[in-house]
Amino acid sequence: MFVYLSKILPAILAPFSLVLLLLVCALLLRKWRTRALGAAFVLLLIPASPLVSNFLVGTLERQYPDNGVEALPSADAIVVLGGTIHIPDRTHPSSHLIDPSDRLLVALRLYRAQKAPLIVCSGGNLALFGQANKLPEAEVMSSLLEEWGVPKDAILAEGGSVNTRENAILSKQRLASRNVHKILLVTSAMHVPRALATFRKAGFEVIPAPADFLSGWGQNPLDWIPNPQSMIDSERALREWLGLWTYRIRGWA
Repeated sequence: MFVYLSKILPAILAPFSLVLLLLVCALLLRKWRTRALGAAFVLLLIPASPLVSNFLVGTLERQYPDNGVEALPSADAIVVLGGTIHIPDRTHPSSHLIDPSDRLLVALRLYRAQKAPLIVCSGGNLALFGQANKLPEAEVMSSLLEEWGVPKDAILAEGGSVNTRENAILSKQRLASRNVHKILLVTSAMHVPRALATFRKAGFEVIPAPADFLSGWGQNPLDWIPNPQSMIDSERALREWLGLWTYRIRGWA
């Protein structure tokens, strides 16, 4: 039940969803129309501001900066988390990259730099909205790494996890027989604080290898204008902080 709530509640409580709710209230409640519209405008404007979104994203990404692949030490394995790729379906039968696909690229670069002899792809599908019938994401990620030239015997797919805690626990179980303790953990920079704490809680010695950085702005005057992408980035950062606090309260991180 927690897994489903963790996917659904953040979407419902996201700023854009709350804006829609306030607009509905403005239509239905004449007495509160002006206040509801005003609140909707403020809630729409603030998260859509690049100043706000970059601040929120930066509070997470600055904790583990991008020092490059070569600066990272060696480890027993590279663990790259899912959420990186479109899984083939009837509409689009081939996989394709999405925004967080930098994770796979960083994992590939770490392997080519001989930072570890094994890449673990961790990520399954939630049995919700028809995803249960798709291939586990870890298998699709593995196939793409093979396409890029990584040997099949250097890849391990963990396709049973549907959240960060399960990524850590199931990866630990899969790697127990291989005597893997020290890992390079590849995930989006905003996700690193929560993922790092969760994998350490599972018993790994973890070296963060952040990817998919979003912060950085101000070089173009247009960067100061509120826009939909800033709204999305603000929502992602708020969702990640909520996830981190929840994991800490539950003792998972």
